[in-house]
Amino acid sequence: MTRRGSRLGLLLRRGGRAAIFSVLVVGLGWLIWQQIPRSMSMGYFQISDVIVEGNQRVSSAVIIESLGLASDASILRIDLRVLAAQVGRNPWIKTVRVSRHLPATLQVYVSERAAHAVVVADRAYLVSEDGLILQEASSVEMTDLPLLRLSVDHPLETGERIDPARVEQGARLWQRFHQGALGADVQALEIQLKGDGSYHILLGQGLPSLYFGEEDDIQRQLDRLARVLEMRRASLRELEYADLRFADKVIVKPRSKEGA
Repeated sequence: MTRRGSRLGLLLRRGGRAAIFSVLVVGLGWLIWQQIPRSMSMGYFQISDVIVEGNQRVSSAVIIESLGLASDASILRIDLRVLAAQVGRNPWIKTVRVSRHLPATLQVYVSERAAHAVVVADRAYLVSEDGLILQEASSVEMTDLPLLRLSVDHPLETGERIDPARVEQGARLWQRFHQGALGADVQALEIQLKGDGSYHILLGQGLPSLYFGEEDDIQRQLDRLARVLEMRRASLRELEYADLRFADKVIVKPRSKEGA
């Protein structure tokens, strides 16, 4: 064997031993890593602190309970996506972000929904801007929010979703009347969401009922009503109802003399 061949053989033997050693080190490291969470789950990496941020409506205690953590849960072995999904089951919680901070702290950051309207069906419910039923509404909450009435063929449940576009349009109509769209003394008492997509607005004693279509431009429909009243030289209180659901006409019914 030549000197050159001898050197090559020596290098190959050394390289082989180095490769075997590397494999052994990696394998041993992997085994140790697999055993660390098990051996230390009741110790160093056991979750000892949960920090909740971003919540106002939902208490931190409720959010922590919804995580469903075992008393000996290890920060290394939890599934963050599963925990976030569990917290997000609460209809008040809009978004959830869960992160781990070694050695033993879990952080939960949430953003919450706000009540946007009260929807009355089989019961009165607080409903968010994106149409989610948050919970049953109290009498106090019903006085501060737009009141929308919905006809349904089944009892509604917390977490169920109502068409958010209908909730938003109903709330916008309510707000326009409460901003004095037809006068400071003309307030919407209730807005009924009809099955054909229209809106029936109840204004109260001595005022007409108003029927609005699905059209987004509320001001345009109010302007049409104002022009009709001007043409008839009538006041709003002289009408029994006004129907603005049609693109090419406005239908009004004068109040009868007996009802005047």
